[in-house]
Amino acid sequence: MTSRIEANGARGADLLIDVRSAKGRAENGEAAGAVIVAKDQIAPLFGGALGHLPKDSRIVVFCGSVAGSGPAVETLRGLGFTNAVDVEGGFGALKEAGLA
Repeated sequence: MTSRIEANGARGADLLIDVRSAKGRAENGEAAGAVIVAKDQIAPLFGGALGHLPKDSRIVVFCGSVAGSGPAVETLRGLGFTNAVDVEGGFGALKEAGLA
C-alpha cells in the first residue's frame, strides 16, 4: 500500500521526484527543486546509480494525480527505500500549497 502525504508534507524532502510526462510539465509548470525521472526509469536509476542513497531518505514523488506516482513509490519501496511517499492530489496540490 502506498503512503500518501498532503502537499505541505513535501517540504523538507531529501528528494522530490516529478514523474509527469514532458507534456504535463509543459502544460502545467514545474516544481522548484524537483528531479525529473520518467516512470520507467525509477527502477534502473534507483537500483543502479542512485542505489547508494540511504534507504531511509525521505523521497517524495508526484505526478498529475496519484496514478503515476503510486506505482513509482511502490517500485522505490521494493528497492528498499522505506520512506518513499507520494503527494495526495499530485502536482495540483503542490501548486495550491505554493510549492510549484
